[in-house]
Amino acid sequence: MHKKPGGLCTAWKRKDYTFDLCIDFLIGITPHSDVYKLWEELGMVQDREFITPEDFFIQVIDNQGNKFVVYNDPDKLREHMLSFSPEDEKLIKKFTNDIKKFGSADLRVDIGIRDILRMIPVILLFRKYSLPVSEMAAKFKNPVLKNLFQTAFDWHDQSTIFSMMGAAFMGSGSAGYPIGGSIPLARAIEQRYLDIGGEISYNSQVKRILVEKNQATGIELSDGTIERADIVVSAADGHSTIFDWLKGQYTDDQIRGYYENLDLFPPLVIVSLGVDEDYSNKPHRIRFSSKKPIKVGGEEKDYVLLKNHSYDPTMAPEGKTVLTVQMETNFDYWDKLKDNEEEYHAEKKNIGESVINAISELYPDIKDKIEVVDVATPLTFVRYTGNWKGSYEGWLVNEKISLTSEMPQTLPRLFNFYMAGQWVSPGGGLYGAATSARKAVKIICKNEKKRFKTTKP
Repeated sequence: MHKKPGGLCTAWKRKDYTFDLCIDFLIGITPHSDVYKLWEELGMVQDREFITPEDFFIQVIDNQGNKFVVYNDPDKLREHMLSFSPEDEKLIKKFTNDIKKFGSADLRVDIGIRDILRMIPVILLFRKYSLPVSEMAAKFKNPVLKNLFQTAFDWHDQSTIFSMMGAAFMGSGSAGYPIGGSIPLARAIEQRYLDIGGEISYNSQVKRILVEKNQATGIELSDGTIERADIVVSAADGHSTIFDWLKGQYTDDQIRGYYENLDLFPPLVIVSLGVDEDYSNKPHRIRFSSKKPIKVGGEEKDYVLLKNHSYDPTMAPEGKTVLTVQMETNFDYWDKLKDNEEEYHAEKKNIGESVINAISELYPDIKDKIEVVDVATPLTFVRYTGNWKGSYEGWLVNEKISLTSEMPQTLPRLFNFYMAGQWVSPGGGLYGAATSARKAVKIICKNEKKRFKTTKP
């Protein structure tokens, strides 16, 4: 749909500032990792610089001024947690030791019987920490640590394992942030695809998937262009694919159940600021309680999640900083505004001003130094990627579905058609998108009686 690659792995320029939507960290960045070979095949990690600051995950400040830092180093995190709550020593040690176990494990791309046997201890940890963060926080005796822990690790009320794994992989050095952010990663994959003979049509929105006698035979674009194909793979929005482009004709109870019952990553409003000030000595990511709640989509937000992108010198000119704030919101509220341009822009303006006021509580002099303000809403996501209800990462990992859940990548009664991407990979993200695509190609090879073999650039 867009004029550049990447989908939601993207960023955009405003004046001299780059506002990055996607990448926080990439797992499998060391050559000994099994995931590393996947990134190599895609041309993503070659000559790429990664960083992992020790406090990269998050800092939290509660409304009493208590500061909690989720350090990447499990030992440092343990001592920090104990400083709040010696009475929770047993639970704290167990939790941080389990983070170490996760960090020492390697996610597998091609899983065989031996891999499954080796991963049994990790699978057991998956089950252990598949409880909501609120339930995990409730296990702590100390009320201050209980609140700080939940605020730090809870993102959309997901399973504890989701946030825990990020801290674990960064702590072990097997995950890190790629300097340059999302666009260089997307461009690298684009170049890899072009180099092996692929062709890309940008500004091309799909209208329907062509089907003849229950066989996918191509696609029709919104401008009427017909593209015939032997095989069709959709890495696009799952709901659009199944219920719009295929008219819901190739589903079953299981697939309909996903879209009727599973929870989505809630859509976001993202406020990005270009600031004429060096904030490299400030926290990379901080969540704090604002004195005056921010009203977003008809709902009040007490906490602000502020990301400071100064760890990447490519995001802003020297001596300047990009700050971003992400807030959950209600899609229906924004959907009602899509035909009222004046009210829509007024709402964006109000949110931007409210966010700046909240940040001013931390950095009092910031208002006079802001050079650019950009507000992206769920309608922005829909406009550029077509994501259902503006959800940026598909299925939310909670008690309804886990990171290890297998979702079908073919549709009932439809041949020569396959799916890949975050809508067939719970938890979404770059890893889920890439591994599901690789799996789709393996299924194609099996069906076409071809040997599956990969190469590196």
